[in-house]
Amino acid sequence: MLALALSLAAFGPAQAPRHEDENAIFKALLNPGLIVGPDIRVKLPPPMMPDGLTAAEQEAIIKKLIGDDYEYDDFTRKSGVSPHILKIRDAEPSDPKSPSRGLDTYFVAYVDLKAFDDERFLERSLNIGKGEGGKAKSITKDDLVKRGIDAKALEAKKEGFAFIEFDFLEKVRLRVTGHGMATKSGESIVAGAEVDARFRGDKEFPNEWQSIVKEGGETKLSPAQPYGGSGMYVKITKLIAPAGAVFVEQHIVYSEPQGWFDGANLLRSKLPPVMTVNVRRMREAWAKGVGK
Repeated sequence: MLALALSLAAFGPAQAPRHEDENAIFKALLNPGLIVGPDIRVKLPPPMMPDGLTAAEQEAIIKKLIGDDYEYDDFTRKSGVSPHILKIRDAEPSDPKSPSRGLDTYFVAYVDLKAFDDERFLERSLNIGKGEGGKAKSITKDDLVKRGIDAKALEAKKEGFAFIEFDFLEKVRLRVTGHGMATKSGESIVAGAEVDARFRGDKEFPNEWQSIVKEGGETKLSPAQPYGGSGMYVKITKLIAPAGAVFVEQHIVYSEPQGWFDGANLLRSKLPPVMTVNVRRMREAWAKGVGK
């Protein structure tokens, strides 16, 4: 869940009465949507679990989500291997040369939202999901000023920038500059992030991708190509019951250039086991608690 790590990297303990009012990235991803091509935007789905619900209303939403696939008690039990749900879809509208994909993940974990105010706990969360080639570099105030970008955003502690590099399904190496923003209410955390188009073609922090080719035990990379069109948000909502539980939902939309997988959709076979491992690691790290 490197995308989750990017958005949480910007998180601070500031309180927000309403996420849509305080989190500009989250609001824009919902409407007008993420730019995925020339004059093409895709709206991310609104949160399944809004704030302000009763215990019965929260339970009803989870039961509707899992349907007949899982028992409610099994889906919400306190275990690192409890079920999670991953939905993979073609997002619309879409650019034929770079189709839009949507990924929606849902699971229950056990953690106190106050834990994310602790730097040690947050740092441990940031290391989850870093696979081969995964690394991140914070972009400083000076970096932004050099590029004519307003650096006041960093002073609010709920917003930040990072340059990340990671391998996607062992087929594509991505280097992108992400812009993240997180807000916290009494009931939930919302963290949104997107690839910042202002860094397209940047010499130090470029938004680009390369195909990974493995031949004779060696890994080779194709020439770099520009990349844009990726955004996500995660909402972590405190459940009234079971005690100590949170409902986690992550929504991602990204453009997938034809050159990534030669037009083949590998997500349905490759992504589920990767997500299973990441969700398990997330639960285990959160269960350890602050400073442990």
